[in-house]
Amino acid sequence: MRDETDPRSAVDAGPDRSWVAEQLAAARARQEPDGEPSAPALGEALRELAADWGEALVVAWNGPHGRDLRLAVRAATHAALAAVASWLAAVTLCVTVWLVSAPDTAGIVSPLRVGGQLWLLGHHAALDVPAGRIALAPLGFTALLVLALWQTTVAPIARPAQIAYTAFGAATGYCLVAALVAAAAATSDVRPDTAQAVLFAVLFGGLVPTAARWRRIAGFCDAPAWVGTAARAATAAGAVLVAGGAATLAATLVAHLPESGWPRGIADAAGMFLLSLAVLPNAAAWTMAYVLGPGFAVGTGTGVSVLSAKIGALPVFPMLGALPRDGSRTLPYDLAFLAVPVAAGVVLALVVMRGIRGSLGNRMRALGAASVVVALFAGLAATLSGGPLAGGRMATLGPSGWRTAVAALVLLGVSAGVVVLTPPSVVAVRGLSLRRALDAVAERLPRRRVETGPEITLPVFEPLPEVQAEEAEEAEEAEEAEEPQELGDEADLPEPESEPDDPADQVEEEPAEAEQPEEQQTDLSEPQPE
Repeated sequence: MRDETDPRSAVDAGPDRSWVAEQLAAARARQEPDGEPSAPALGEALRELAADWGEALVVAWNGPHGRDLRLAVRAATHAALAAVASWLAAVTLCVTVWLVSAPDTAGIVSPLRVGGQLWLLGHHAALDVPAGRIALAPLGFTALLVLALWQTTVAPIARPAQIAYTAFGAATGYCLVAALVAAAAATSDVRPDTAQAVLFAVLFGGLVPTAARWRRIAGFCDAPAWVGTAARAATAAGAVLVAGGAATLAATLVAHLPESGWPRGIADAAGMFLLSLAVLPNAAAWTMAYVLGPGFAVGTGTGVSVLSAKIGALPVFPMLGALPRDGSRTLPYDLAFLAVPVAAGVVLALVVMRGIRGSLGNRMRALGAASVVVALFAGLAATLSGGPLAGGRMATLGPSGWRTAVAALVLLGVSAGVVVLTPPSVVAVRGLSLRRALDAVAERLPRRRVETGPEITLPVFEPLPEVQAEEAEEAEEAEEAEEPQELGDEADLPEPESEPDDPADQVEEEPAEAEQPEEQQTDLSEPQPE
């Protein structure tokens, strides 16, 4: 039997329990120190941040700039919908080609990604592939993207500041969709450049809807009168330049009639036709650079211009069959293509001279501004139409943007300046009129006399203007025909004794005829019987 007075029994009983309790209390005190609240969790912090942002958004939505914020949100929604619609168009095209041709075993995910890659290429975003870099944008599909964005300008604009709000909203919504498409279109072999995709999406989403509101923007600007004339002149000259390039391309294609490059199957031929249609605006831009002088390149170390042509090995493509194969050459008749930009400059000068009369300073300002605008348009079209097609020899395709712009500025500016500064005595533009030319010819023609026999010459009475207007009305002629007897009695007037020298003198000598009844004047307009 254990002795209760043993000190070991006292140590084993009480002291051990009190020490454990003290350790637990100290641990709880370290976890929850007195006077300091516990740190909030991550989820709670995010909820508080979302609540603060929501409250700020509600205040701004209902505040003095609430209408501007709502316009920005509306523009972002419309731009995002336009991006989705154009992406669906690209996907539909790729899926259709995939279904018509022999489908592989990869499933439908592959054509969906190809559609996204085509959508990114339409924005001039590059694609990195194992063979190099692809950045040749099909401008036919780019035109579809621009058209979709052009239709999103439905929100009314009341103040100039709202233009910035709508541009910011449209750029934001469009670039979000572009980022998602770039992430979804990436594969192990094809990697889109996400930075370029977002950058060009911001430019497309912000500039295209803003340009669609050009009438409203022009209404906000208090610009001088010559600015509107310069805009019209630039539009007319640009249209002539584009039409001349397109006509040159069509004539070249018809003359060469390329047959190589077309596949034999119907499905493959349809796909090649759609591809040719997508790059047709690129070919038109290249031809425009050709008629301006700088020309374009179809590979590294090659070039086609009005002065020479250096062509190497080309891929099998129908539209490339229209390129010359003669090597380096300088043919005089090739310089005739320079007449297209000269004609555009003449049209520019004529529009400026017609819109601005008298002030030579305003004419020169409008001419310079219009020439710069057309040059920028030509340079932008040349830049967007070219780009690398993988690596190797096809790394350089298309015209040079700055060379095309400089050539357009020089040719159009010089030709338009010559026309404007030419004295009117040399080029009679202001007095040129078809009606005036016909009147001048009619004054020099001899007049015929009305004769009924060798001995009797009847005078020709010219009806008065009032009588001529009454004869033109069919209703009054019908009423006059119902009363032939009264008209016959009033028509018994004596014949004139002699023929007057001039019918106009007769009208002046007999002013009383103007006061006669309308029926009598009508009968006097006809020669009286003998």
